[in-house]
Amino acid sequence: MELRLREATIEDLQLVFEWANDDDVRHNSFNQEKIPFENHVKWFERRIELMNTTKESYIFILLADEKAAGQVRIDSENAEAEISYLIAKDYRGNGLAKKMLLLLEEEKILEILKIKKLTAKVKEENLASAKVFKALNYELVKSENNILSFEKSL
Repeated sequence: MELRLREATIEDLQLVFEWANDDDVRHNSFNQEKIPFENHVKWFERRIELMNTTKESYIFILLADEKAAGQVRIDSENAEAEISYLIAKDYRGNGLAKKMLLLLEEEKILEILKIKKLTAKVKEENLASAKVFKALNYELVKSENNILSFEKSL
């Protein structure tokens, strides 16, 4: 399977909305409520604007054999970036999360941003995501209120 990342565009608005409201994604999110479409539109348009202006936020779409299979978002400030991701339902369980995050580190972070540290927050019960970050050499730095905080220096 050929994998690559591309920057999200406004044309991805509906797709990202559907992914974000997937039952498993909502379950593993800090806010488990379904996202109203109007809220998503405002949020997504703002993220696209930031990608095109300040470069403080990026959304990348994972393509698996040219089919959308997931997304990864980074929000950066002062050479640090918080990372979050999701894998589309039909592609889960294939190890794509780890591969996607490696692509992000190897290609996009070096090409686009001068990030020195990545951070991630995961619900304690989200064992799959915790396992992904551990496998990518993120260090568990805090466990508080059922939230695991990971960091990785680049």
